[in-house]
Amino acid sequence: MPRTLARPLTGPGALVGLLVLVEFFSGTIQGAFPVLLPDLARTLHFDAGAQALVLGVNFLVAGVTVPLGSRLGDLLGHRRLLLVTLALTCAGYAVSACATALPLLLAGQALAGVLACWLPLEFALLRDRLGEERGGRAVGLLVGALTLGTVAGAVARPGLWILAALPAVSFAVVRTFVPESATRASGRFDRRGAVLLSGGLGLLFGGFSSAGKAGGAALTVALLVGAAAVLALFVRQALRSAAPVLDVRMLARRSTAPVFGLSLLLGFALYGAQSPTLSFQAAKPAEVGYGLGADSQLLGLLSLPAVLGALVGALVADRIARRLGARPLLAAGFAMSAVGYAVIAADHGSAAAFVPPGALAGFGAGLGLSLLPSLLMRRLPADRTGIGTGVYNTLKTLAGAAGGAVGAAVLDSVLLRPGVPTEGAYVAVWTGCALLCALGVPVAMALRTTPDAVEAGRLASEQPV
Repeated sequence: MPRTLARPLTGPGALVGLLVLVEFFSGTIQGAFPVLLPDLARTLHFDAGAQALVLGVNFLVAGVTVPLGSRLGDLLGHRRLLLVTLALTCAGYAVSACATALPLLLAGQALAGVLACWLPLEFALLRDRLGEERGGRAVGLLVGALTLGTVAGAVARPGLWILAALPAVSFAVVRTFVPESATRASGRFDRRGAVLLSGGLGLLFGGFSSAGKAGGAALTVALLVGAAAVLALFVRQALRSAAPVLDVRMLARRSTAPVFGLSLLLGFALYGAQSPTLSFQAAKPAEVGYGLGADSQLLGLLSLPAVLGALVGALVADRIARRLGARPLLAAGFAMSAVGYAVIAADHGSAAAFVPPGALAGFGAGLGLSLLPSLLMRRLPADRTGIGTGVYNTLKTLAGAAGGAVGAAVLDSVLLRPGVPTEGAYVAVWTGCALLCALGVPVAMALRTTPDAVEAGRLASEQPV
């Protein structure tokens, strides 16, 4: 049975305001770092493939730690875990700021990947403190603050030490003013499952990252085979555990599997070409024959159409879906993202050429961000929505990690000269993202409007053994 603890006195409005500030800082970090990355690459002397690898490591850690952090928060306290992840994020950006070579930057960004845990832990704090209905309304304020922070970070481009200071300020705010959640979950933390999941995904990411490197074929095969074996052991462990780190049963259910598949494709739509696009825009035409020679200020401005497009798409999705239906609108969103990437692949010769297709791709992704969680929740029993949405977010983030690793492999293997990708390598990345988004169109159209009653009943009654 859940345990209820003493609840310290803190006004609901103050709590929401404090967490809104934390999420604004989170968005600032997430909007600023990708824009700073091309300059870091020039300073630390690493290539475009390594840039994609840096973001990929961040996404990988995010994908692994969100389910782990959420489960530990349920057991030990969401405020406590939020403080831990704030401290680790601060340390990660401090290490990144001190980095003199790529390995240290990778280590810093691996630490900083736990930033993805902030939002679900804050959701849990709001639900515990305000109740389900009021907490649900407050969640929209946090998401809005995150989006505004992303825009601010891309435009202002604060340095790495400022990015390290933001979680430090958030740590002080949360420690001083934010109360701990009052409810604790019962049960144990599945340590074996956590180790197997982390190890398997790490091997998988390593296999993707080694592809395309000189002499890396044997290593790639070995890593991918090892990943398959470890992940198979994880699935076995998850099926046996009463409280698995990640509920793999949901992934195979007829009512939920297509939604989870779409979450993977949405991850590619959001993150698949982020780093390659920025490195292409920063490339100097006089040196490599392509690119825009964009500085960090122009890179920030060029990232805005996609961010603002996603914001608008997320805001209008519910209203449009009520008129047209969620299924065709979701399919249209994936189609828009596919067209956006395809147009960029065909025409990328000027800064202006990135603006309309970037906004279109962002708008389509925003529709998916708004519609997929609600479609998933309609297909889950009420007492399993938290687990289901956790799986959804994990898959979306891991798709970003996979996209970064595959993009890095493409940029590392199709070279103009050592360390310099050809223009065709970038076109291949954009084309691949367009095809993956296009794949989401028939999957979205195949979704049933309401889940099968028998299937829903089986999911509700199913318990791990």
